[in-house]
Amino acid sequence: MLPPGCYIVALAGVAFYLRKRARAAGLVCAALAGLIWVGSSNVFGGLLLGPLERAYSAPEKPAGDVIVMLCGGFKGGGRPFSASERLAFGTLERADAAFKLYKDTGLPLLISGGAPFSDSPEAEAAAAYLQELGVPENKLIKEERSRDTEENARFSLKICGEKGYKKLILLTSAYHMPRSVLLFRKAGTADIVPFPVARRTGGPRFYADYLPGGGLEARMALNEYLGLLYYRLYYSLS
Repeated sequence: MLPPGCYIVALAGVAFYLRKRARAAGLVCAALAGLIWVGSSNVFGGLLLGPLERAYSAPEKPAGDVIVMLCGGFKGGGRPFSASERLAFGTLERADAAFKLYKDTGLPLLISGGAPFSDSPEAEAAAAYLQELGVPENKLIKEERSRDTEENARFSLKICGEKGYKKLILLTSAYHMPRSVLLFRKAGTADIVPFPVARRTGGPRFYADYLPGGGLEARMALNEYLGLLYYRLYYSLS
């Protein structure tokens, strides 16, 4: 009965009511109910996300000069008990994976994320959380100006150039990796080791995955496909 399920029930009810009075309108309502059901289900979102997440695999023994972690959202908040409370779930997943990768490699961590929708940079909050986990401050580098993935790439590479880092281990969500790799390469580096994390597809399915949901996975996938299309057109024409 929660949205969008209640919308589907309402449309199905209207379709049933109109089945004899206005057959065409009833069919349209039934079709809309079906589209909302399918489009908001986790199964449909997984089908869209799957090709993006399978594009790159994380190496067993990543090697490089620096770990570059891209932030994925900011929640804000007043005075939280932990800096993790200020991070959107996407950033939190990446930060946890970046901490483990830091422990495995000992490499410096460059955190990239500005403040496109907040009054505080995402990189600042993510770095504070990583310090809580145990990463020394001198191992953290913050890039706090970027507003999107293209600027993540451009500003991060500028910092890497100043510090002499040539080989980058690029860490971001698996679905976000194809666009990130494209933009980092277009920004001027080919020496990237993709390290995708936080996969959302490939696991077992449950009955709830076939029911109407929030459509988050579908929105995430469509955002990436549209972004890839835009930048490929942009770079092919520029």
